[in-house]
Amino acid sequence: MRTRELAQLKNTGHQGINALFAKAHSADWDIENDVDWSTPVPKDDPLVAFEWGAFSKTPTFRELPHEVKVHATRRGVGRILGILKLGEAVAQDVCAKLALLLPQEDYRNHAVAQAMDEARHHLAYHRFLDKMDEEVEEIDFGTEMMFESLLQSHDPLRLIATEQFFLESLAMGLFEGIATHATNPLLRDILTLITRDESRHMGFGVLYIDEWMKQHTLDERIEFARHWLPQILGFVADQPGPIVLGRVVARLREAGVTDAEARGRRMLVEQQAINRTEADEVLAGRRLPHLLTSARRAGLLAPEITEALDLAAHPLVVATQRAARTSAAVG
Repeated sequence: MRTRELAQLKNTGHQGINALFAKAHSADWDIENDVDWSTPVPKDDPLVAFEWGAFSKTPTFRELPHEVKVHATRRGVGRILGILKLGEAVAQDVCAKLALLLPQEDYRNHAVAQAMDEARHHLAYHRFLDKMDEEVEEIDFGTEMMFESLLQSHDPLRLIATEQFFLESLAMGLFEGIATHATNPLLRDILTLITRDESRHMGFGVLYIDEWMKQHTLDERIEFARHWLPQILGFVADQPGPIVLGRVVARLREAGVTDAEARGRRMLVEQQAINRTEADEVLAGRRLPHLLTSARRAGLLAPEITEALDLAAHPLVVATQRAARTSAAVG
């Protein structure tokens, strides 16, 4: 962007996005003074309740020795925090790009404020992982490729749709899940503060996509939704299976479980029943993931779009629309 372009920056006047920028200051927190870093993180601390982890609700996992469950749970937490730490660094780069690419003053302001949030989050995860004092499991190839693709992009729509809309909505479930199950007070405090920030970031993504949808033709909206809706529905429908089980079994072996593979086979069968129950909760609208709510709020589930994509009768689309009508009626 050139000097004279910067001299003519316009604010869109979008009340929601301008309010998010204002809230970034009023809801700010100090990583040094608002977090008690003297809180210990003992080696035998699982950090979260056992039922947080994948396959941890199965009878086979529950009957494992306490120290084995501690090891498996703690390793799972470390892996997720490692991915979140990396994700914050990626988001910081994305926000830096957006501050340079976007011509709207209020959009740029939010990007800069979010970049500061992401830097603070990255440091918080880094410090906590240091206190855990153990090797973190490697990031999986699929996540690495998703981050790599995002880092290579210079298209504002793709950057915001991927980072603030899709990834922030996906991550909100992780933040809330860990914060809800956290038993270590330091981890709980960090995640509570970070979740508060991330809800603003997700809100910006939803508002931006909603505004983009309103300003483009039906054909353009359909093509945008054609790219994102299958991914959203796929992620929501995805439940713990063989790939995740492989990590759990590896952790059991690390903890000295000699029949880890046999236990893993039993856990897979037991988890299938749990998956069905949890899927029923989503389909009944009792527990809608943020991804579905964000898709609806951004206009991706508009009837003309879901009908064009032959998704109007998709169970997750029906559940989301039904939950929205119920919420509106109660409100």
